Amino acid sequence: MVRIPASRTAVPALPAWHVPRPALWRHLEAAAPGTLVAVVAPAGSGKTAVLAEWARHGEGPTAWVGLDRDDADPDRFWSAVHAAVLASGAVPAGDPLHHLTGDAESLADALLAGLAALPVPLRLVLDDVHVLADRQAGVRALARLVRHHPPGVRLVLAARSDPAVGLPRLRLEDGLRELRADGLRFSVGDAGALAAASGVALASEDVATLHRRTDGWAAGLRLAVLALRREGGAPGLVRFSGDEPSVADYLGGEILAGLDPDDRALLDDLSVCRRLPDALAAALSGHADVARRLEELTHGLGMVDRVAAGEHRLHVLLRAHLAADLARRRPDRHRRQHAIAARWWAEHAEPAHALYHADRAGDPSLTTELLGPLAVALLLRGELPALRRALRSVGDGALRADPRVALVAALAHLEARELPAAARLRLARRSWPAAPDRDLVALRAASELLAGARPTPGDAVTADDPGVAGLLHLARGTARLAGPGGDAATAATARGELHRALATARAEGFSHLEQAALAELALAALAEGDAAGVVGPGEAVVDAPGPPAPRTVALLAWSDLLRGEPARAADRCADLLDAPALAPADRYALRAVHGAAVGDLGRRGPGLAAARAARADLGAAPLAAPLAEALALLEHRAALRLGNLRAAGEVAAWLAGRVGEATDADTLMRAWTEAATGRWEAARAAVASLPRSPATVLVEARLLESEAALRAGDPAGGRAALDAALALGRTRDLVRPFALAGPLTRALLLEGTATPHLRRLAAACAAVTDEPAPPLSERELVVLALLPSLLDAPTMAEELVVSVNTVKTQIRSIYAKLGVSTRRAAVAEARERGLLV
Repeated sequence: MVRIPASRTAVPALPAWHVPRPALWRHLEAAAPGTLVAVVAPAGSGKTAVLAEWARHGEGPTAWVGLDRDDADPDRFWSAVHAAVLASGAVPAGDPLHHLTGDAESLADALLAGLAALPVPLRLVLDDVHVLADRQAGVRALARLVRHHPPGVRLVLAARSDPAVGLPRLRLEDGLRELRADGLRFSVGDAGALAAASGVALASEDVATLHRRTDGWAAGLRLAVLALRREGGAPGLVRFSGDEPSVADYLGGEILAGLDPDDRALLDDLSVCRRLPDALAAALSGHADVARRLEELTHGLGMVDRVAAGEHRLHVLLRAHLAADLARRRPDRHRRQHAIAARWWAEHAEPAHALYHADRAGDPSLTTELLGPLAVALLLRGELPALRRALRSVGDGALRADPRVALVAALAHLEARELPAAARLRLARRSWPAAPDRDLVALRAASELLAGARPTPGDAVTADDPGVAGLLHLARGTARLAGPGGDAATAATARGELHRALATARAEGFSHLEQAALAELALAALAEGDAAGVVGPGEAVVDAPGPPAPRTVALLAWSDLLRGEPARAADRCADLLDAPALAPADRYALRAVHGAAVGDLGRRGPGLAAARAARADLGAAPLAAPLAEALALLEHRAALRLGNLRAAGEVAAWLAGRVGEATDADTLMRAWTEAATGRWEAARAAVASLPRSPATVLVEARLLESEAALRAGDPAGGRAALDAALALGRTRDLVRPFALAGPLTRALLLEGTATPHLRRLAAACAAVTDEPAPPLSERELVVLALLPSLLDAPTMAEELVVSVNTVKTQIRSIYAKLGVSTRRAAVAEARERGLLV
């Protein structure tokens, strides 16, 4: 028997920065009696720490053997196991185990018999079992212990690779409890705890970055934390990778040392790729059997994972270390491997990966070659960072040489609403070939439509490429919605184009095209006055991953408002109003709908003021015509409800300047103004023929007709007009127009048979507690403008060249219309309504 140092059989001490992980050792503790426990993971995974924690907290004594290469000798192996059993305290005084002697065979037999006779269960841990792997005698001794250990002894093997003791058979027989690298990986919470225990304070987002950079590998985390402590905390994360000196030394000494040269060369060749489908690995390595070799490395090296059927992955730090090392030692091969990966990903419809590797290959000509056929797919998938990187890499030279690349560059700038889009379109026109193919013609047509060109009726341009075809449908639908002079029929045509774009997007997996088509479909629903129709596509856009879509949020808020939910509309807009870098049109839409919602909730003056300020801030920024009309209608109605004819005229003039005067919205605003000044028959005549208007306009027109008929003593005509409004409003879920209808129409509405829809309308009507304010005449507005001054009535009369009685009469009329009784209150109320600045 060989004498074994006591240090080899002592349970290792836990470091001061140790992070307790009770869930792991409890998983091992739950193994049934007689089950072999195997903890197999690469160096630095925390195997020893977890087992040492278990030894301190689990039930029963632990015998610990820290193996080394000399223990491959059977005499040393069995002597070490014997010494550990005695050191555990589980052997009673006087037990024959205290007096064992003899050679390896007799010692093994006596030890196994003695273990079976122990009065208490024992946990026997053999750490670093992998050191026995290349010595047959040691493997045989270990296999004997595995086969014949008594049920009362829980045998635990810790190794860097699978020990040759029949683990597959034990697994099949349910005689194995395993803990592997994936189970030992630290969670984000564990990583934060380790950093804190090491004296490094990190914000939650920095902890997440640290975890991502190390893949939860215990040694990588510890080395990273030490590096961060040297460099003063979180800023060091920017530089931390597998090429950091301490990590490189650890990987070289503990993971890669002794690796077969062919396996090391294989890993070098594969290290350029984050994702490794087996077919790509075969292309990079030139070995048809690479999947088998990777599977062997998964169990042997432990730093290779099978992440899915037919795909492996190198550990993030190992891959970074190998790639950096290959770039230093063999830069030509490093670039060659990236070029192989670029072409492979291009052939397998992964343009972002392809262009990333082309860029790393340092070959602009390869990037240019791949960019032409891949750029549209990148754009339609929303992989804009990869597209922009590639465009920067090839420079303007490639754009001048290839009109397809120039057009996609223009589209990328249009997506970000950047000015260089026009310049890129000019480059495409200058390099236009004499005989362009159909897809190039279609791509140009789509680019120019999205840049603001008017659609051509009967446009016969078509495309063969599905992506280009889908983009062309999107561009046609968007252009039809954006231009002035649209009506419900135009919106329906646009909707057809957008549905074709959506179908293509879903069939081809173009997520960005899908979101763009849905966003435009929400706008098309607004253009048709369909509050209910906005909801489906709008919610799909805002629920999708990625940054918020401000315009679509504004459309949904408009829908909330028209469906009688002003509080929800206000909340929806408020959530985004303070967002940074909002485009002018998006900010205007959010502020305008928010102002209308605030007005509906009782703060009419501030609501109108907010809408007017938002419109002034918009300036000349582009805005889709349907959205301009919808927002103008909200503001115009708010102004009239406050009796502010000037503000109403101001927004009407603004809209006419944007989209022209001969629009249904303009007609409706003129009719509202007539009604506000008591000319109901003129209002009724104005809206008598609006056959193809959006539903919102048609419902408002019928409600105006109903009120005018009722005021003229025509109840049958009033009922017919109201019924027409109800029929259309029900299909589009319109509530707000009925709540703001004239008082006689609302009274008639409440006489109807109670249905769920009418109950909703009745509740909305009941929420309106104030009627529209009577507007001030032009002469009254002149007098009102003098009220903030200190002039008395005679002085005002002299200033206006009228009698004192006339001035006093007008002041009394102003007080009555504003609902006040003093000059101070009149000024305050007029300012609240926007009648005075």
